[in-house]
Amino acid sequence: MKKFLLIIPIIIILILIWLLYPTEERKMKNDIMELKRAVENENVENITKYIDPQYLDAAGMTHDEITELMLQFLAQVDLIKVQMSGLKLNIDSTSKEDIIFASCSLGLRVLARYEGERVLAYGGIVHPASVRGLFRKAGQSYRLYYAEY
Repeated sequence: MKKFLLIIPIIIILILIWLLYPTEERKMKNDIMELKRAVENENVENITKYIDPQYLDAAGMTHDEITELMLQFLAQVDLIKVQMSGLKLNIDSTSKEDIIFASCSLGLRVLARYEGERVLAYGGIVHPASVRGLFRKAGQSYRLYYAEY
């Protein structure tokens, strides 16, 4: 009976370690949530931290162009609220240089306050817009290097 009582806390500790151990998917999700918070807080420095210098999206926009567009948007609005749904993450591959590539897909809706009015800046009224992003790990964080929206 005493052995059984000693084994239970050990099993609970092992389960907690396994659940709380930061996997690559958890790290990527944390980076995506940090990017969301950076947009809502209009923190340009943190936003650009998560956009890869080699960024190129399906519309042909580069890192400099998307950064400039974001700066213009942030200058025009007073308040931003980002709504995400159906976040799906995949750690796709690791290259020979231990560069981790990953992808995510999600529904995205961006609401903003513009001239005192709440407006839908991106996404649908009923359904959020479908967005897909490709990421590569740079240092300790994931950076967006390609997007389809």
